[in-house]
Amino acid sequence: METLSDTCRALLERSKRFGPLYGDRLANHLPMTLIALDRMGAPADSMARAFDANARQLRARDAELSPVTHAADWLGQGRNVGGLERYFQACAGRDGLDAVLRDWVPRLLPGVSASAFHCLIRLAYALDAGEYDETCAALAYWVMEYTTLDLPPDTVNATPAATAARLAVAVAGHAAWDGIIIDRMRQAARHPGVAGTAIQPSGLDLRQVAQFALGAYHAREDFTLLHTVTACHAFRLLLPYAGEPRQALRYLWEAVVVATLTVEPATATPAAATTVGIDWPACMAQAARATDAHVVKLCWSAYCEHLAYGDARYLAIAARKLAAQ
Repeated sequence: METLSDTCRALLERSKRFGPLYGDRLANHLPMTLIALDRMGAPADSMARAFDANARQLRARDAELSPVTHAADWLGQGRNVGGLERYFQACAGRDGLDAVLRDWVPRLLPGVSASAFHCLIRLAYALDAGEYDETCAALAYWVMEYTTLDLPPDTVNATPAATAARLAVAVAGHAAWDGIIIDRMRQAARHPGVAGTAIQPSGLDLRQVAQFALGAYHAREDFTLLHTVTACHAFRLLLPYAGEPRQALRYLWEAVVVATLTVEPATATPAAATTVGIDWPACMAQAARATDAHVVKLCWSAYCEHLAYGDARYLAIAARKLAAQ
């Protein structure tokens, strides 16, 4: 864990005036973007540009500060983020932030899909940055947006890729998914070809899930698939607080594979990402001057996952995303 720059801390402080959502339940990416930029060594002027570019679409946080006695009573209620932040700050002040995380991360991980993985990602970034207030804000956001896919825990003797291919055949010809990512994920999870069937590969580990997500996104540029890659990075950061790691991993896999089912098959074979003409130092330098939140976060997550797994495809997906700006 590295200390954030003064610039990043000041911009995070300014970002507190915005709520966790805007528009039609879209996630506020600003805190995550600032932390990722700082981690990539972005200069102060780049961080200021990114702040301005992202802040203009956000809305002021809701003024509601209803008292919270038990945060579990507010799971998935979609409101009172201010009251929930105060609750977590009080709990952390009394018991310590580490204890709060060990208590709450296992409770929240069944809802790893909440807000299209963004609750998970925001908490992981805040924790990795050592940002106390931002960690409490991310916990409040996750409680507020909590939702589960409620798929069975039954295992099947098959690889992640084989399991996903079987499920894709089962949902072929489905009625059109609609809404934002989390809406489509809920619809896919309720499909008769998915609900009630075994979806959990036996012997699953985090590397397998990360490699599945990487393979799907490397083969095809897609907004939903991008989030499965960044979610795997975030999950790895939160794993020390996950409680029972095997069960936590099954929640991640459930969400990742359901997300892939919402991506319609390509009408033509897409070109896979390549690394022509760029290396990691050049990639990080270019990403550190980006203002698009998804470019910034994807490049940072790809770099971190490359360090963890050593797969050259992480550089390829980052390079492709940068080239498409």
